[in-house]
Amino acid sequence: MTGRCTAILILILLYFNVAQVFASGLSDQESQCYSVAMVGYDSVINSGLGVPLDQVIDTMVTHNNSTIAIYKDYLLLVVMDAYNWDGTPHTYAVKTLFDCAVESTHN
Repeated sequence: MTGRCTAILILILLYFNVAQVFASGLSDQESQCYSVAMVGYDSVINSGLGVPLDQVIDTMVTHNNSTIAIYKDYLLLVVMDAYNWDGTPHTYAVKTLFDCAVESTHN
């Protein structure tokens, strides 16, 4: 139960961070990549806190907002990869941001 509450709290905090980014004047693609990077950042933290991966994924699927709904499949891969990350949350967020930027230039 504690893990599920932690995951929901992180998603709520993520929502507020994303809302700030949208107000910052970034392009849509920059905002989307930043959002994905923050999900990765939070997921590495969740992993370190011992929040079970299945609870995080369940929360993402059942309590999604418009940002998560758009990128649901991609975000699930980011979250699952974050749970196997050995580095810091910051390094994972930078890696995820870079990967998203590279992917967006190829589309």
